[in-house]
Amino acid sequence: MLRVDGGTPLFIQKFFQSPKQVGSLFPSSLSLAKKMTTQLCWDHIDIAAELGAGTGVITKEIVRNLKPDSEFYIFEKEEEMRKKLTLHFNKHTVCEDARHILISSGKEEATMDAIFSGLPFANFTRNLQREIVEEVYRALRPGGVFVAFQYSTQMKRTFQEVFRTVEIAFVPKNFPPAFVYTCEK
Repeated sequence: MLRVDGGTPLFIQKFFQSPKQVGSLFPSSLSLAKKMTTQLCWDHIDIAAELGAGTGVITKEIVRNLKPDSEFYIFEKEEEMRKKLTLHFNKHTVCEDARHILISSGKEEATMDAIFSGLPFANFTRNLQREIVEEVYRALRPGGVFVAFQYSTQMKRTFQEVFRTVEIAFVPKNFPPAFVYTCEK
């Protein structure tokens, strides 16, 4: 069964099979998950998504904060991790491709209140980075928030070109240490 408080063996196995897709040797820390989720006003989040959920460390924190009637869409490209997320988070919708947030969620317009991301943007082509960031922007309602972690500040400029505001926080209690971007539409 999936350990959503780490899932380290599966994560490491998948990293060695596909390092560019997984993006890190170890799953996110609880400190990183809390940093990504504690800064939001959860009373106003009715529809949310997570891109690149991995083994579910951040997913667990998101679900813990969501209102019981909120819609939540979980995206994970790696098949075995996606299957385990589907089993563990069976009250929520698990999807494959983060490039199609609106289509996968069945939404025709920008309705998401919050989108979280653990996608390894640094491993993607510039075109794919831009395609995903623009899809996130289209999926968010006005005032919606995109919260993403990265291991560098490489995406800062791209996020600033697309979003109204971008704030960055550093999380040293993660391996490797991470930057959390909070971007508002």
